[in-house]
Amino acid sequence: MKRTKIYFIAAALLFANVACDDDTAGTDVTAELDKQFMLSASDGGLFEINAGQVASSNGTTTALKAFGQQMLDEHTDIKQALMKIAKDANVDLPTTLSNAKQQKLDSLSALSGIAFDTTYIKMVAISHEEAVNLYEIQATSARNIDLKAFAADNLPRLRAHLEKARSMRDSIQ
Repeated sequence: MKRTKIYFIAAALLFANVACDDDTAGTDVTAELDKQFMLSASDGGLFEINAGQVASSNGTTTALKAFGQQMLDEHTDIKQALMKIAKDANVDLPTTLSNAKQQKLDSLSALSGIAFDTTYIKMVAISHEEAVNLYEIQATSARNIDLKAFAADNLPRLRAHLEKARSMRDSIQ
């Protein structure tokens, strides 16, 4: 949530700089926003991959295990595409989770049974709400054309994940 707020503030700064005539400052801010998007999207994707792996083995239902595997597979695909764009833009993406995401994963991994199922699906729903918001902004405001297309192309998939997670969350509660 904090990253989303920071991203919104950064987006506001971008729009303020674009309104000025100083093209260099606007370009620098835009490039930094693209970089921050890549870092945030990568961290969120790594969380989905790792949490999906845990869910595919620790879930109590076939549906939850299958959903975990779907998150693992699809977010691995998304991450690989993002890594190519980041490489082309000379942005180094981390290969490990941020401390905040690692703590969430650790707390999830310690659970079992219905507590695991409930917590996993709530975390996935929240994570996808954040991702959809992040990708929506990037799909309209990215400076890097490949990154803009990447965000726009993956929005339908992320929205579908969000809807499925919400549906599963509602059926568990």
